[in-house]
Amino acid sequence: MRRSKVHAFAGVLCAGAAICSLLAAMPSEASAQTALPGGLSVPEDQKMLLASDELTYNNDTGVVIATGGVQIDYGSYKLVADRVEYDQNTGRMRAIGSVEMIEPTGNRIYADELDVTDDFADGFVNALRIETPDNTRIAAESAERSDGTETTFNNGVYTACEQCEKNPERPPLWQVKAERVIQNGETQTIRMERATFELFGMPIAYLPYLELPDHNKKRKTGFLTPSYRTSENLGYGVSVPFYWAISPYMDATFTGTAYSKQGFLGEAEFRRNFADGEVTLRIAGISQLKPEQFTANTSDALETERAMIASTGRFRINPRWTFGWNVMAQTDNNFARTYNIEDYNASTVKSEVFLTGVSNRSYFDLRTYRFDVQDADENNTTEKQQALVHPSLDYQRTFSDPIAGGELALNVNGYSLSRRADDINPRAGLAAVDPLNADRYKGFEGNNSRLSAELEWKRTLTTMNGLRLTPILAARGDLNSVDVDNAPTDYDGTFAGNGTHSRGMVTAGLEASYPVLITAPNSSHVIEPIAQVFVRPDEHLAGGIPNEDAQSFVFDATSLFERDKFAGFDRTEGGTRANVGLRYSGNYSNGMTTYATFGQSYHLAGLNSFATPDLSQATRNSGLEDDVSDFVGAVGLATRRGFSFAASARFDKDDFRAERTDITTGYSNTRLSLSGTFSEIKAPRPNTYSEPDRREVTGFASLKIHDYWRVAGSASYDLADNEFDRYAFGVLYEDECYAFSFSYQDIRDDNNTSGRDWSVGARLSFRTLGDINAGEIDPLLEPSF
Repeated sequence: MRRSKVHAFAGVLCAGAAICSLLAAMPSEASAQTALPGGLSVPEDQKMLLASDELTYNNDTGVVIATGGVQIDYGSYKLVADRVEYDQNTGRMRAIGSVEMIEPTGNRIYADELDVTDDFADGFVNALRIETPDNTRIAAESAERSDGTETTFNNGVYTACEQCEKNPERPPLWQVKAERVIQNGETQTIRMERATFELFGMPIAYLPYLELPDHNKKRKTGFLTPSYRTSENLGYGVSVPFYWAISPYMDATFTGTAYSKQGFLGEAEFRRNFADGEVTLRIAGISQLKPEQFTANTSDALETERAMIASTGRFRINPRWTFGWNVMAQTDNNFARTYNIEDYNASTVKSEVFLTGVSNRSYFDLRTYRFDVQDADENNTTEKQQALVHPSLDYQRTFSDPIAGGELALNVNGYSLSRRADDINPRAGLAAVDPLNADRYKGFEGNNSRLSAELEWKRTLTTMNGLRLTPILAARGDLNSVDVDNAPTDYDGTFAGNGTHSRGMVTAGLEASYPVLITAPNSSHVIEPIAQVFVRPDEHLAGGIPNEDAQSFVFDATSLFERDKFAGFDRTEGGTRANVGLRYSGNYSNGMTTYATFGQSYHLAGLNSFATPDLSQATRNSGLEDDVSDFVGAVGLATRRGFSFAASARFDKDDFRAERTDITTGYSNTRLSLSGTFSEIKAPRPNTYSEPDRREVTGFASLKIHDYWRVAGSASYDLADNEFDRYAFGVLYEDECYAFSFSYQDIRDDNNTSGRDWSVGARLSFRTLGDINAGEIDPLLEPSF
């Protein structure tokens, strides 16, 4: 603070004199562009600005002394101190008392005394402390800077933990003490020599040499933190990764894992960035020492030499078009899952090559793909039943120019695929009793392809009294080619047979709705009765050709008002049908929103597509097989305070029994997060196949029990079998410098085909230093830093 207005005015004059004096006293090199750490520089002719309470200039010695609230700005450097002395003859500047300097890199330096050259390139500091932009801290007895790029700290301490406010003398949770800590601005690294790692103030490890990237650099060649694993069939394992920063646009990681039961697993991943995309290549392999540790007669037990290779790529051809791939190949059908190869350890891995294009009014997607089903079946049966798609096509376009005042849309869809084995769920002998209860042909060995094109036109008109009328016209054509090895045998429908088949469908429809707005002092509500009618001919070849993309069929409130309720193009809805229902939405001043839908569908004339046999049994027990459908409904609400609830159900039209029920609820705030789902599908009536009801409940909970502690758990329970399908729980501690997490998970495996039925994981994370891993951690327990 200034001692008075007079002194303040004098200080301004002194500051002006000091600026002139310093500019005059600075050597000529200081006005040129000066190199700074990390490649930064002070621009040419950059002025050094100084402000202080008092300033003294000695003409005889050439020394300028500024005292009292000294502030200096030079380029990107900023310095404050109680006293600054500048010697024009030596070109050195000495700052004394409560020194704080901000470097161009963002580092904050606190010291009792600082001695630097006039361009801040070289210098010496006593009793200093540095805070970097990522909140890491370095303290030392003294430090020296040389060549404007390298700072050497003597008897330094490195940590990412904040100092305890109540007891500043107490050591941080963890710190690294070293005889020398060298921060290099060119390589952007921090090197510690003859270091000791301390936890809670106690030394627990001696490190002759440790090098870390500083906050400006995220990539550095060297060994990464080891991790530890354990598994029932693999034994204990230690993984040691090595990272190689090949160039600014290319790097690789090599990882070796030694398992106590199975031997050495080698992994390598190569990454390359381009101006318009990126490519990765990954390989892994092992020669198993004890295959007999796995369940007998599984692929895990029968294979000794096991390996995989995978690659991903994605290239932006232009702002609209993207080309890419994600492919994997392995020696057997379970290697990547058994050894938990990252990104390829799922039960099903999809390999694909794709080309996509997106614009404001159109979408194009062309891709070829196959599925790797990872289980321990030695015959690889399930994978052989999966389709190899070569390729699939999806094109959608909404035309910008109105046609007869309405909107015209084009949809083109097609595929060509093959299988190595039939995918059939046998229900032999039931077709005579229940035509919809015969064998389920999900896929055929052989080849199958289809190309479809559909045009749809619709226009919404609003009358004077608010009635909304939407006429709809649609026309579609399909061309199918079927070449299967084995025709269906236990099928009550008519199979079209091998060969080329064509189909067509035209639709004329009308939708009428009358939305009514109701306002109240604290809420507003919209009630909208809706009625639809669609007139069309019978479905041609209904259930007579393989059904590949319309097998997932669910009649609920979301599909009630769909023109075609089938999910894919292999089936198309025919006959005349009406859909009638009511929609509601509400908004409240307290932030709560509500919604509801309820309705029913009616088959009026023609062939009911949902009552005809289907090779995949997609329409079985759908609720639409009779002329009058089951009721469907949905309700939900969400509040500003984090509570949400949603329920949907299908009710039998005769006795209102809930045939299918889905209930989801959740709650979240800053400390607690809860979610739960209940699902039930009733067995069909009459139950000729003795099928059980299917009921499952899943839940998740996460609770922050302290500022630094969080516990989480999840479970999936089969209410029909009274068994857990999966459950997991864990705990996480996390503060500003350290995190610890522990988790356990157990996965139901009725066929005993998995190498990882249960797993335990733990992780110790030191911010900026790295992690110590043991096993697999649930992603919900990952630390935030």
